[in-house]
Amino acid sequence: MSPSGPGGIPARRAHAERPTMPTVAAPGLRSLFVRPNGAYLATFSLGSALYAFSAFLVAACMPSAIKVLGHLALISWGFTFYLIAAIVAGTLAAQLKRRFGTALGLQWGAGCFLIGTLACGLAPDIWILLAGRVFQGMGEGAISGLIYMLIPEVFPAALIPAVFGVEAVIWASGSTGGPILGGFLTQTLGWRAAFLVEVPMILAFMLLVRLNIPRHANALPVHTLPVARLLGVGIGILLLSLAAIEPWPWMRAASVLASVVILAVLVRRDRKAPNRLLPAGAFSGTSPLGLAFWVVLLMPAASTGPATYAILMLERIWGFRPLTASIIGAAPYITWSVIGVAASRIPPALSPACLWAGPMLVTIGLGIGVAAMPAASLGLLLAALVCVGTGFGLSWGFLGQAIMTRAGPGDRDRAAAMLPTVLSTGLAVGAALGGLAANSAGLSEQSSPAMVAHAGLVCFAVAAVVGLAPVLAGLKLRSLTKLFAPAQ
Repeated sequence: MSPSGPGGIPARRAHAERPTMPTVAAPGLRSLFVRPNGAYLATFSLGSALYAFSAFLVAACMPSAIKVLGHLALISWGFTFYLIAAIVAGTLAAQLKRRFGTALGLQWGAGCFLIGTLACGLAPDIWILLAGRVFQGMGEGAISGLIYMLIPEVFPAALIPAVFGVEAVIWASGSTGGPILGGFLTQTLGWRAAFLVEVPMILAFMLLVRLNIPRHANALPVHTLPVARLLGVGIGILLLSLAAIEPWPWMRAASVLASVVILAVLVRRDRKAPNRLLPAGAFSGTSPLGLAFWVVLLMPAASTGPATYAILMLERIWGFRPLTASIIGAAPYITWSVIGVAASRIPPALSPACLWAGPMLVTIGLGIGVAAMPAASLGLLLAALVCVGTGFGLSWGFLGQAIMTRAGPGDRDRAAAMLPTVLSTGLAVGAALGGLAANSAGLSEQSSPAMVAHAGLVCFAVAAVVGLAPVLAGLKLRSLTKLFAPAQ
């Protein structure tokens, strides 16, 4: 996110892909809006908004699209294909930067997203729509990875939590405004409008990239693409996604197990490869970088399952209409936003504690959700959602800071690009576990409110058990007192 025009990168730095971090006297939101930080932040924010709003717009319009195009059984494929393409493209983001540079890589990603959006909005049949979702996923995965690489390049380490606080605001806006906008457009103009409304945003993002990101010649060594490992990542995520819709419990468990084995083998093989996809120490149990990656993976893996069914529970158990249920269900994202901004003001000396307290609050929230189900207590459910959002808001910026500052100079791009990719993988794991738990509990279209409450109880209970893992990783991470010292 570095401009080449006035207020941008001086000519003496034009030869380098990595601009020098701007210097600020003290961390704070005000510093983010001072030039050139404001230009970087605008580009980063709009790239994040594309992802945030797209997720909720598509969720609102897909049922209507399927009703027109047919093939109801394929509705989940629209989300599965997008997720797989996004994770694979995000894994490839560092390679994309090496080959084309940041600016061209972002334009390539935005171009893919634009093609996919137009294909979805103008699709004559379900197959064109699914192909469009693949292109959207490829584009958004590349954009997310590349803009996350820009954060440690252009912002001082002390400002990184504040940048993540702004991102939390964007996601809160997407989670509340997305369903409302998507529902309004689908109801008044048709489902195609809910896809096509993003076209102006994509074009605006491409303009910001052109204005704010310098186009440097590629001077970095380029390795061959790790096709086999990328294919393995796609297969592993596909198996996770299929676990949520498998008809038999043993098939769901086998899909999850096979996915975990494949991804674990890929991580081990990647560590020894000359063209690594992951930074050195990723998912290690002894380094700050590795532990931070574990927390980033496991927190959403624990919380996504209950979040997936929260709106359904609000509708079936408490009888809320879809719009009201969507707004209440957005409580974690809104809380994440507010707490994330507030957490950016926490003194550096206290920040390591947030890496443990955040996962702990998420797990406590999941435990409150367990208590909410038998009592059918709306107050307890809302407290659970708020507690989960507080945990993410408290720790998320510092997790990003840990990953982006602890990676070695040669691995900083890989580490930053993998942050949204690992998050997406955690979401996929959580969705699969949530589907496994809810379906095993007998959840179906015909389920009574009592059965929905029982499925919610099982879902929250499984999530709370999984939530203990990021708490343990966060405790170990907190004990490393030199967490934010620059990696040597």
